[in-house]
Amino acid sequence: MKQILITIAGVFLTGCVSSQLPEPVPQKGDSWIQLFNGRNLNGWRENKFKHKPEWKIVDGVLTGYGGQGYLSSLEEFDDFELYAQTRISDTAGGRGNSGIYFRCAPHVDKKQEFPPGYEAQLDHGDNNNPTGSIYALNIEGARAPKPPTKDGEWVTMRIRAVGNHLQTWVNGKLAADCRDPENRHKKGSILLQMHHLTGRVEFKEVQIRKIAKKN
Repeated sequence: MKQILITIAGVFLTGCVSSQLPEPVPQKGDSWIQLFNGRNLNGWRENKFKHKPEWKIVDGVLTGYGGQGYLSSLEEFDDFELYAQTRISDTAGGRGNSGIYFRCAPHVDKKQEFPPGYEAQLDHGDNNNPTGSIYALNIEGARAPKPPTKDGEWVTMRIRAVGNHLQTWVNGKLAADCRDPENRHKKGSILLQMHHLTGRVEFKEVQIRKIAKKN
């Protein structure tokens, strides 16, 4: 009996730990699509909201700075996994702030800086919505624990959205894990955010894999 209980406990612990294991890095030819090709902005639409934001490719790195705005993918996605390597900083001694929006609707209300959608937060100093949180969703599991990340460091962000189940990983560790009871955003574009005038955001990779819906 003791041996059986030990075995059951081991299986239970293995199940708990598995959700914390690092997500695998996408491999070429494994159904992954390169949203950022490393050369230009093909496949993206630019929106300049305030100041004079610019996006440039610097040594193969997608770099944004100079004000509020975003890049929006031309293609829309519903169920997917996304993998990105990103770095945030601030040129005026402040705090880097960015985010990866997903399932975004068209930007109809121009008074709003960003269109409706979910945001996977990139702000290492935000105590209310730390990096990896589903920003301001205010449901159980949407707020990530504060990770040991800081400005100027490259971090990996993994996002998985299947139906109303939303998950993120930061540097391979599970961050947000929640189910939106309203299922308010079902399909839309991917947005890469520039948050403020002195902020800077960089992306080495942005890849996505569609997840087929179950019948």
